[in-house]
Amino acid sequence: MTITHKDYSKIAFPFIISTVTQPLLGAVDTAVIGQMGIAELIGGVAIGTVIMNTIYWLFGFFRVSTTGQSAIALGKGCQSSLINSLMRPFILSASVGFIFIIFQSFIWQGALWVISPDPLVAEQAHLYFCILIYGAPFVLINYSIIGWLMGQAKAKETLYTQVFGNLLNIVLDVIFVFYFDLGVAGVAYASLIAQITTFIIGITIVLKTSNISVSAFLQSTKINKKELSAIVSSNSDLLIRTVCILIFFNMIARTGSQLGTDVLATNAILMQITFIISYMFDGIANASSVFAGKSVGQKDQAMFNQVIKLNAQWTAGFIILLTLLIVIFRNSLILLFTDQIELITLYHTMAPWLIIFPLVAGFGLTTYGIFTGTGTTRPVRDSSLATLFLFLVMLMFTVNWWGNHGLWFAFTAFYLGRIMFLYPFIYKIKQKVI
Repeated sequence: MTITHKDYSKIAFPFIISTVTQPLLGAVDTAVIGQMGIAELIGGVAIGTVIMNTIYWLFGFFRVSTTGQSAIALGKGCQSSLINSLMRPFILSASVGFIFIIFQSFIWQGALWVISPDPLVAEQAHLYFCILIYGAPFVLINYSIIGWLMGQAKAKETLYTQVFGNLLNIVLDVIFVFYFDLGVAGVAYASLIAQITTFIIGITIVLKTSNISVSAFLQSTKINKKELSAIVSSNSDLLIRTVCILIFFNMIARTGSQLGTDVLATNAILMQITFIISYMFDGIANASSVFAGKSVGQKDQAMFNQVIKLNAQWTAGFIILLTLLIVIFRNSLILLFTDQIELITLYHTMAPWLIIFPLVAGFGLTTYGIFTGTGTTRPVRDSSLATLFLFLVMLMFTVNWWGNHGLWFAFTAFYLGRIMFLYPFIYKIKQKVI
């Protein structure tokens, strides 16, 4: 099978649009609260977002692994594989979500101990957390649904599912905060309602587009001990990778908190911008994941080589585009989040780190999708451990030397390490398509 830029764009652009709306939610939450002009509220949403993202990212492999297995099943053309590739992660993600609700008090106390925020910030973060924790089952199930749709190359359906839910979240943010004056609770309720709505839409789309009956899905809900062990084993590498990333982001939040509330709030704004950039690259990674998975399912080496080439070309193009956009608009971006002079001043001091971010992060973020789409997870695990070690060692010295600049230097090194330690293992994927 020959893949053209047109074929790639049909998958990539809807995925880019759909994935970039996810960090926009956190950005909108921060921006809406930022307009209230209180740093403690911005910090509270920032800490609350870190805690909830920690919960979700810990099991983010539900989406990643589901995409890979769904793409491979699509390449095989086997209906039972298609059903199992959705239902097994669906059941597990629902179970994990309810466990989070049951143990929410322990999760909060653990997060409070790790991040150690200012008491006023912690109060707002707790309010945010106590509302959004009830969306955990829906968010994790949505990961499995979105991952399955991505693997089936249903780009338009994926786009509709995510964009509708996220736009609903944004609209409710504005209504609850500016019209009902609910503050931090308002942005939390907006997210919860959007998460439930996205779940309903996703299930409906799967049933309407899969040509598989409800009874066929339900017959796959039973998982024996052997099957469960295989699923857990196949996802363990991605779980370790996710833990590494969670340690990374929580250390960023913890160190920023120790540098002061204004630094924490400024870093929260900078991080929201990097999240948006990262998710744009993630859209390219998802497109590469689909085609790479199909190449493994069909044992098509030529197709796999095309995926590598297209992934590199699209990544390079987006690096150039995003760098130019940041250079042009970096002074205006901060005004979308806050009008506080102290935060604006700090932002301008740190903004140069945003300019180099696409260059150091791009290839690591997109190449990762080729590995996960083909189920080649061991190199992902090993490279993540090596990258985290590099970050932690640098963090021990750079913050003491350069303060917040030192923190962002270590942050940048982490993203650079993601491609340095991962790409040398690309040969392991090539062995699967021979």
